Amino acid sequence: MRYLWAAGSWGTVLLLALLLVSTSGCKGPRLLSTDEEIRLGQQAGDEFEQEHGRDRDQRRNAIAARIGSRIAQAARPPDYPYDFRVLADDEVNAVAFPGGRIYFFRGLFETLGYDEDQLAWVAGHEAAHVARKHAVRRIERSLGYELLIQLVFGQDTGGQIAGLVAGLMLQDYGRDNELEADRLGLEFTKAAGYDPTAALAVLDKFAQIQGKDPNRLELLFMTHPGNTTRSDAVKSHLRQRGWSGKYYRP
Repeated sequence: MRYLWAAGSWGTVLLLALLLVSTSGCKGPRLLSTDEEIRLGQQAGDEFEQEHGRDRDQRRNAIAARIGSRIAQAARPPDYPYDFRVLADDEVNAVAFPGGRIYFFRGLFETLGYDEDQLAWVAGHEAAHVARKHAVRRIERSLGYELLIQLVFGQDTGGQIAGLVAGLMLQDYGRDNELEADRLGLEFTKAAGYDPTAALAVLDKFAQIQGKDPNRLELLFMTHPGNTTRSDAVKSHLRQRGWSGKYYRP
């Protein structure tokens, strides 16, 4: 979702810069196999999880498991081993790793009032990033195939590459990726038996947190679409599909 990401350490930023320079002469990135992508996401997710910690609250974990199970069924194909977890972090956010590891931040539950329809759309949005390989393609472009293979096959003994991949997950996706994830997230939410119009409630709450949408000049320098743009696109898709619900009736 990437609205209130915490900044990574300066060490991670420096490492990223060095790796980008070192791989700048390589040819275009090659796609990892599905198995490699899954291993990459699991190892980087483990590193990310060590930094933020797992939330042990039974209620939140039960909700995440219940929603995750239904969204995972709706998000196929491709057949990823989706794994929904909760982080002990009060940030209001969610993040998807390649191969199906998806994290809810603890603060998301309070902000969305534990509303399962709203949480389901967030889950569907993140699952869409996985299904469309948004995350792994960005990682491949940034790091190059050779470094990723070192991680996938256990040669990242210091955990530096895994930490770098985890840090990349905190960056914004481009507008096209976000809008596609919004749209496909609606499909997954509906197919899983939840109210897809809840997406509008989620976007409204994030808009309140952010305080205002970016103006037109700011949008020229952003890759992330504004909340109004996203809400309008969601409404358009709901109208096209003839879907209505608690939060929107065309």
